[in-house]
Amino acid sequence: MTYICYIDEAGNSASLPSGNTDNQPVLVIAGLIVQQDALSDITREFLGLKRKYFPGSFKSAHLLDDVREEIKGADLRSAIRKKAHKATTQLRFIDETLDLLESYECRILADIWVKGIGVEFKARETYTQSVQHACRSFQAFLDSKDGRGFMIADFRTTQLNDQVAHSIFTQKYRAKGDPFSRILELPTFGVSNNHVGLQITDVLCTALLFPMASSVYCFRHVTGVHVNARDLVVRRRYAKRVRNLQFRAGAYWSISVWDKLKKRTSAELFVVPPVPAASSAPVQRAIQPTVGQNAKQTARSTPVGSFGLLLQEVLKKGTAQTNNAVPSAIIPPADGPLPTDDADTRANPLR
Repeated sequence: MTYICYIDEAGNSASLPSGNTDNQPVLVIAGLIVQQDALSDITREFLGLKRKYFPGSFKSAHLLDDVREEIKGADLRSAIRKKAHKATTQLRFIDETLDLLESYECRILADIWVKGIGVEFKARETYTQSVQHACRSFQAFLDSKDGRGFMIADFRTTQLNDQVAHSIFTQKYRAKGDPFSRILELPTFGVSNNHVGLQITDVLCTALLFPMASSVYCFRHVTGVHVNARDLVVRRRYAKRVRNLQFRAGAYWSISVWDKLKKRTSAELFVVPPVPAASSAPVQRAIQPTVGQNAKQTARSTPVGSFGLLLQEVLKKGTAQTNNAVPSAIIPPADGPLPTDDADTRANPLR
């Protein structure tokens, strides 16, 4: 069996000069492993999802031309940060993309680097080390499947591509043996607008793993445009599904976090805080309608929904000039908020 591992990244090489910065605090280098026999079906189905959820992005009548119009993970993340749960188009697109990966038994691997404050971030060394780690994880996956594979990484620059490929070359052809014997060749580099595998990996990197890591490891430690409270929406919705797309790579799972801020573990990436309970009690106050000179007030309370029926009953009693007590009613104040679904939004400002 042959497998392809697509490699992409989210984040940049800039260090964090302080805790208040607009530099990106996380670098994610991730891989998507796809069975080669399923690639054609995955490609066509993903193109269908793009047109289903973003029809205005495509002008050609030919479905295959849609591959050249990318749905960028950064745009998905931006929409979710802006609208939270109301970003229904973007969230459902991600939902169905994960459905697609699960149905074809795809797997993911990743190195997530959380930058330290005031610590130099060595980008070239980090990227090279991450690709080497990806090769080791991919080799472990291929061992478990008794398969063969090759890697396609998103094109960066010619110089960086050469450095990464050469680092794998020197290991693969070293005198003491090939540690990547099931990987057929050195990583090659492709342009994402013609590789669906790279486009899906971009969604995983930028719209899922980056905001999840930022929320877990950076929130309350780093402030800036790349740390957003609404990243918690992504964690709550997708942490379990992302965790289940991992595989065992030797003694470890295939997603690793290197936290230079607080030295927290990789497992914490998938720990999701519970949703705060929203109060469902309506805002209420008592009023005491009086009908007739002989009507008497009582402390009895009646639900808001019964007020109309109650008033009819009181009117009848007043007309009959009875001396029975008139019940009081509990209704929302005219100038206060009514009990609607917005109460949940007020209780949970992340929504």
